[in-house]
Amino acid sequence: MEMAGEGFGFGGSAMKANIRKGIQRRGAKGFLPFFVVMILGIIFFRPLSAAAEEGSPNNADRLVTLRADQTVNGDYFAFGDVVEILGTVHGDVYAAGGKVRVAGTIAGDLLAAGGEIDIEGEVGQDARIAGGEITLSGDIGRNLTIAGGRIILADSSTVQGNVISAGDLVISNQIHGNVKAMAGNLQITSTAAVGGDIAYRSPQPARIAEGAEIGGTVMQRTPHEMFDFSPGRMVGAVAGLIFLFKIISFVSTLLLGLLLIFLFPGFSRAVVSTLREKPMASLGWGLVWLIVTPVVLIALLATVVGIPLALILFPLYFISLYLARIVIILWAGTAILERMGKEGHPGWALFVGLFLYTLLTLIPGPGGLISLLVILFGLGAALLTLRAQYAAA
Repeated sequence: MEMAGEGFGFGGSAMKANIRKGIQRRGAKGFLPFFVVMILGIIFFRPLSAAAEEGSPNNADRLVTLRADQTVNGDYFAFGDVVEILGTVHGDVYAAGGKVRVAGTIAGDLLAAGGEIDIEGEVGQDARIAGGEITLSGDIGRNLTIAGGRIILADSSTVQGNVISAGDLVISNQIHGNVKAMAGNLQITSTAAVGGDIAYRSPQPARIAEGAEIGGTVMQRTPHEMFDFSPGRMVGAVAGLIFLFKIISFVSTLLLGLLLIFLFPGFSRAVVSTLREKPMASLGWGLVWLIVTPVVLIALLATVVGIPLALILFPLYFISLYLARIVIILWAGTAILERMGKEGHPGWALFVGLFLYTLLTLIPGPGGLISLLVILFGLGAALLTLRAQYAAA
């Protein structure tokens, strides 16, 4: 059966391919119209979704399955307590849940996050996985980037490219490229075959079983040797810090958004409604707040009487910039779920919108512009809502 599949399946062209083509054809300056069209296409396109037609809403929220007889011609998004990818996806897969199982075939990349993750199927290109306990028994067509509490690369699996890992690691499989690992414990069993080098950072030596095949060298670095400030190391450190910041930002924004939804459910809905009804006014007021407020605060600092007020308002100004993102994230997630026929708790809308926002802001160059637009729209919608509620009081 050929369809968009259950969960959040998108038919048509793959999103990542569209992004790459858009950047290549238009450049950074011409990317904004393409970005707007892409987002509108995601929000207003309703895929064929069996989950919207089968089973109760509660079951659909708990279990998201792409059945073995289903094929997705494009990217596929799946979020739930339990996520199963058993079918075929001719694109990339983005999956998150308490338990994630991939036993089908993915032609593109895999990006998965969860408490327990099992990869039994085939991934045609790169795989990026983060979770508590991760087991790989399938095949990865290119590179594998993986982080978890405990990672097992079973003897039945193959990685055609390189492996980068963080967490306790057991290597029993065939890896054609190099291995870079940061692990408390690194174990290489007798069935392992690594074509390149193994470089790892650990306080204790790796346990390498007799019979393990390693084509290159094995190099250990202990924690006190990790502080190397050469240019190459600095670039890697900066990239790692950016990735870590993105993870921290995702978790903190999710928790803060859930708190705001819980404490101010009516205001959250009102802001989303304002953004839908007055998008351009929201953008304009957001721009005014972003530019005029610092000028006013600096003017207050120039007066003796206004210094205490300015010192109070400056932190609130920066807090407002941070919170403004949540408005757009919630709006985007709500719109996507509505078009999918999966209206439910706003917490799910927040998660979906935040996941999409995080992916888009990873794009070099346009990612910064996307963040700015999100802040402007969010600020303006919040200001208009507050003004309307104040006038009605």
